[in-house]
Amino acid sequence: MEAQRRGLQAAGKEEERKKWPFLINNGRANVVWQSAYLDQKNEFVMDRMPYPFIQMNPQDMADLKLKQGDLVEVYNDNGSTQAMVYPTASAKPKQTFMLFGYPTGVAGNVVSAGVNELIVPNYKQTWGDIRKIADAPEGVRHLSFKSDEYTG
Repeated sequence: MEAQRRGLQAAGKEEERKKWPFLINNGRANVVWQSAYLDQKNEFVMDRMPYPFIQMNPQDMADLKLKQGDLVEVYNDNGSTQAMVYPTASAKPKQTFMLFGYPTGVAGNVVSAGVNELIVPNYKQTWGDIRKIADAPEGVRHLSFKSDEYTG
């Protein structure tokens, strides 16, 4: 029998869910090491990922009039952070995934301090909203936004 992850039962999470339209999941990605702290002087990594990304369902992007590479603010009552939009067809509607940490955008800025009954904080999920800051800047126009999912 598998135990259920109880992070979304943390204090305040249900109120966030009712107030904000997007579930903001966060974690690590193979393209950068951890928070990119050690990659900041790695030209290959910084050229490939000049901004932290947020993967979004293409229909959600269309609804918000966003294009690949556009810069957005992710925000809620806990705070705000910034990210670059990365279309991801397998992302469920109204669910996103962004890097947990990056020199120019930290998902932890929007995560609440609530814990579940085991006093385990849910650092990996929060609810928030997304708004456009700017069109894709010159520094991302050379990027490929093809899927990074292996389809073997």
